[in-house]
Amino acid sequence: MKYINILLIFFLASCEPKEPVSVKEIISNEVVTILPNVKNPSIRDSIPLSVPIEFEITINTSNLKALDLFCLIDGKRLLDVFLDYQVYDKQNKSKPIHTLDLSSKKINIIIKERNHLISKKKANELLKKYKINQSLDNLKFGDTLKLISSNKFRKENEAMINEFNKVNDSLVFRAILNGGKMILVKKKINW
Repeated sequence: MKYINILLIFFLASCEPKEPVSVKEIISNEVVTILPNVKNPSIRDSIPLSVPIEFEITINTSNLKALDLFCLIDGKRLLDVFLDYQVYDKQNKSKPIHTLDLSSKKINIIIKERNHLISKKKANELLKKYKINQSLDNLKFGDTLKLISSNKFRKENEAMINEFNKVNDSLVFRAILNGGKMILVKKKINW
């Protein structure tokens, strides 16, 4: 009788519907950048550091009508798609996207989040470490200081990455199925 109950539990668990999408974080080789603080230029002692993150999204149903995403950083929903973060299709990184193309079963996206502030002192140390001969004082809207690939940056700056991981940052995908049913899929960001 015990074995029948165990088999029944496994059978019922296998019949549960899959989430409409599954999400896997991939360590990206996109470039880490330092950007001007256009969101809040009054903050003069800190500057945004953008560590790109990559996700592989697998669509598990043919019943998917739309798929949107938003970022939760430090427990707050990022609202401004241009100032807070940008989403790119990995196959075409020329311009940010606002909706995900559902014509493929697998989609790779890159997210460039702009809310991690580091001190200007730390930013200058990074510029020196990566032999970037530019000044933070001259950064203006549209400027970007490229440091190093994200995968190398993570290895060489573990203490900083560990600080990013202390908060519960995540991506939330809103899947809308045919018929109007909406399902949220949340994926923690492992900086």
